Amino acid sequence: MPTSPTSFEPLLAKASLFQGLKPEELRKFAGRVQLHRYEPGQTITRQGELGTGLYVISQGSVNVIHDQGEPSETQIATLGEGDFFGDMALLRERTRSATIVAREATECVTLVRWDFKELALESPDLLWNMLETLADRLADADDSVAHHL
Repeated sequence: MPTSPTSFEPLLAKASLFQGLKPEELRKFAGRVQLHRYEPGQTITRQGELGTGLYVISQGSVNVIHDQGEPSETQIATLGEGDFFGDMALLRERTRSATIVAREATECVTLVRWDFKELALESPDLLWNMLETLADRLADADDSVAHHL
């Protein structure tokens, strides 16, 4: 049975990226997302692939892995419900910088780049939330590099 867009509004409202958005803004985003399900251990996105979508975890958790399968493989983070990924590739129109693997049965709602851009330009709160998260992630990466020096 298809899921109605209004059923995604509560999920989006709980996600950090969508905090502070008005109900009508949430409704617009909810009308454009698609739900995807992943099994434990399933690769959701692969480092080096072109990224065209943003993922918001609605259920479950994922591992963020750099250089998967290589001697330099590093688990960068674990993300859970309400977290998002795919933002760097989405904004930069470049390849993905990490591989994302489901840790358990996981559901994500996805939003393709062209829909995201159109709606985000009408939602400054969303853009600010994304900037704050990106700044936090960059600071964490800097801390990690400094710790290994």
